[in-house]
Amino acid sequence: MRNRIKKLGVLFGVLLILPLSVLIAETPQEKGWQIMKAVDEMPTVEKMTSEAIFSIYDSQEKLIFTKKSRAATLKIDYKDPEKRLSRSISYFFSPADDKGNGALNIEHAGEEDDDQWIYLKGLRKPKRVIGSDKSSSFMGSDFSNGDVAARDIEDSVYTWLGSEDIVFKGKKIPVEKIEAEFKDQKKKEDYGYSKNVIWIHAKTGLVFKGEMYDLNNQLSKTMNLLSFTVQKNRDGESVFLTTGIEMKNVLKGTKTIMESKNIRVEDQTGNVDPSIFNISYLTRKWW
Repeated sequence: MRNRIKKLGVLFGVLLILPLSVLIAETPQEKGWQIMKAVDEMPTVEKMTSEAIFSIYDSQEKLIFTKKSRAATLKIDYKDPEKRLSRSISYFFSPADDKGNGALNIEHAGEEDDDQWIYLKGLRKPKRVIGSDKSSSFMGSDFSNGDVAARDIEDSVYTWLGSEDIVFKGKKIPVEKIEAEFKDQKKKEDYGYSKNVIWIHAKTGLVFKGEMYDLNNQLSKTMNLLSFTVQKNRDGESVFLTTGIEMKNVLKGTKTIMESKNIRVEDQTGNVDPSIFNISYLTRKWW
């Protein structure tokens, strides 16, 4: 049975409360697994639309590109964590050079590989993201294709590294520090990461900080939470959604800030249904 980390955008899921099993985990690996499993099983919204702004900076902190996209996401069987599957589609409308480009992610159950597609209008046809393409830049940003897709939590080993306080907007936030490492060497090579370390807030599931290490175990990228919002799903449950992320490429000195605007959930989303999540919609508007 596959379980998935659900993320915006991005990237990471929600955690409202920790079950008792987390508190009595016997080893750091068991505790890390229990936390990540709890994240994967927390409530989510079924439908969402938003606009994303990618602000891309060079190594001198100069803004060189601003890219804007519209996105829709759908969770199939969103009420059942054991069956829940994610689908997302995005369409870039600014700047003019990027207008018409798009991305599609479809999560499959069982052992079937997920579908991830990129459409660049210059190529005139969708390209499936496979193998080492997952470590390539997503639309020229400091996010990789693998960073913006769901991951199977059973593909990794998790180790709880301890509890810490981090400062967010002047307030101390208690977080759990967890290391994630792919079990399979091929996945490490495809994603370009030997391991990831995240600092996650136990009551909301928000990831306030992240570190990504390359195949030489050198710090490659860092991620910091900039903002978030709280929405109600159609069952009236609170869902914490990331609305601002800063991704820095430590090796290159560049960074990208991704912000989500105009977020609409559930009945506010309009025509978000399973029919729009296919490659034919990468070449045309779906709204």
